[in-house]
Amino acid sequence: MIAVISGDLIKSQKIPQQEYDAMLYQLDQSLRFIANRFDADYTIYRGDAMQLQLATPDTVCCAAILLYLQMKAANYELRQSLAIGKVDNPRADIKTATGSAYTLSGRGLDNMGHQRLILQIDNQPLDEGFLLNIELIEVLLEKMSQKQANALFYYLTAEHNNHAELAKELATSRANVTKLLNLAHYQLIERFMQYSQTTLKGMTT
Repeated sequence: MIAVISGDLIKSQKIPQQEYDAMLYQLDQSLRFIANRFDADYTIYRGDAMQLQLATPDTVCCAAILLYLQMKAANYELRQSLAIGKVDNPRADIKTATGSAYTLSGRGLDNMGHQRLILQIDNQPLDEGFLLNIELIEVLLEKMSQKQANALFYYLTAEHNNHAELAKELATSRANVTKLLNLAHYQLIERFMQYSQTTLKGMTT
């Protein structure tokens, strides 16, 4: 089984033309970071849409949250449809590959309304508690400010993530880092990432 994330930028049509290239560059750099961190492949298509393929399906929620935070730190919002399933016809260009993981992820994105994050698993209904956790995390992510998202992204990805070290990295005070992380509910999001990986590993192995 693999995981696939299909996503697109929210209200990208409202981005001024002179900023569009910067937006695409940010999306590519963010996807490149996630792909390197999770040993994944990605593609960007239709201008503002993306697809990410992960060989380790248990990490799909972690990858999606980090990608969302990195884009929000740059003042962009991303919708993501996560799916875990089979790959029937792998291709070098992942947008032409086939299998239930791609189908579920793509259809999920097409049917998303105002949501930021959904997850489906082929032939395995998700536990109601897991679905509720995803909805709660989605609310926290949506309400997060750009600065909070940036601080949380650095906290979750830094080798040394104590607040003093982060303050040096972000060129601010330790007190401000702590304030931003608390407002971002960093401990809850970090716990959910750990919980999701443990739970999905049990469901996909």
